[in-house]
Amino acid sequence: MKKGYYIILGILISVALSSCTNDQKDSKEVYNQKANEIIVQVIKESNCDCLLEIPRESLIETSLAENPSYDIRSSLVKELNTQNNASLDSLVNVSKDFRLDTNLIQKTSVKIVTLENLRSAKKDNGNEILKMCPKGILCINKPIFNKTFQKAVLNHGFAFTCTVVLPFPTYEFKKDKWERVKRKN
Repeated sequence: MKKGYYIILGILISVALSSCTNDQKDSKEVYNQKANEIIVQVIKESNCDCLLEIPRESLIETSLAENPSYDIRSSLVKELNTQNNASLDSLVNVSKDFRLDTNLIQKTSVKIVTLENLRSAKKDNGNEILKMCPKGILCINKPIFNKTFQKAVLNHGFAFTCTVVLPFPTYEFKKDKWERVKRKN
């Protein structure tokens, strides 16, 4: 009797654990799809010829490194309608394995510029980069989505400028397109 009980208990635990990893895997796949969608859309709207490689760090990590006095966590909790920092962290964790879809990027005819390209460009005063990217270089961080992937916060701008829009732009997915949310003053 006890042996059958343990077998059934083992099966139930296995099913429960496998469904958790499938949910996590599905979230990461959906994240990659949605992140690539919004990134490609921003690229098309930017009119730049180049994209600086997307940092591995999260939007929170890069924001804190660049502007430690800005309370990005509170802003993101509010914008994404999350309950608290723990909920926000779970949304950020989905982005850790982000993969930029280079096939989609190639269709936009935008070239990806690596940090190594920029370092080597210093040797010739940036002339090579200017030739390669006469319309500019777009910088984008990995977006952070709400739980349903219908709302996102995405920081993007042009390389070598000091302007930053705070709070970062928020987008909503409507009518098969990401639309920038207009802020109320």
